[in-house]
Amino acid sequence: MRLAWAFIRRDFLLKISYRGALVIELVGIAFFVPVLFYVTQVFGGAESASLKPYGGVYFPFLLLGIAFQDYTTISLSSFNTSIREHQMMGTLEIVMLSPTPVSVILLYSSLWGYVFTSLRFMVYLLTGLFFGLDLSHANILSFLLSMSLAILSFAALGILTASLTLTIKRGEIATTILTGATVVLSGVLYPISVLPAPLQTVAQFFPFTHALAGIRKAILLGASPMELLPELTALMLFALILFPLGLWTFTVATQRAKVSGTLGQY
Repeated sequence: MRLAWAFIRRDFLLKISYRGALVIELVGIAFFVPVLFYVTQVFGGAESASLKPYGGVYFPFLLLGIAFQDYTTISLSSFNTSIREHQMMGTLEIVMLSPTPVSVILLYSSLWGYVFTSLRFMVYLLTGLFFGLDLSHANILSFLLSMSLAILSFAALGILTASLTLTIKRGEIATTILTGATVVLSGVLYPISVLPAPLQTVAQFFPFTHALAGIRKAILLGASPMELLPELTALMLFALILFPLGLWTFTVATQRAKVSGTLGQY
């Protein structure tokens, strides 16, 4: 835990050293939420059967989708960015010689990203309260369970992209593709029920689809863990399969890069 805290403290101090950028980033959310609200007012008088499973109102649906998308972005980019930065600074080989397992360093280096993303998520929600977002029915336990399993699943995908960076040196290509796919297929901007049936089937293979559905139902409808059992089960399966796979893939990619002498190349 001390090592994990050391990583968080290091990245926190680095973040606050750029105070202007930090303030602009958080204040920017407060300006962006009203834009989302007024955009949704265009559809204010229209009822959509596809929104009924999430309360029937588009603004909360869209707000949570946009806010939660940050977790996908940080998961797919933080691990890859960490590897890329070490490669460009020429410190990756030194890190690999550390007595601390590389997988542990990789995981701990992402902790602050998730902490700060959670802060951003709360700013989205708090700003949304001024525009009618109703959190009175929120089920905190369901939210925390969904969030925890979601982060494990997303982190696994991030580790897989980091493995790709070690192998082909351009892992950001996979990050761009996966990020775009989640926006299109996972219900960020619209319910997946409006998609053609084949795409709805494809969407089920993205952990973000189940995570976002669980988060929305927990916050907007107060769904209990039992009511979220399909979403939680799917996320648990993703975590149990993808996380060990990601760590194994990263280990193999590291070993191959060492053998081929390409560890520090970028």
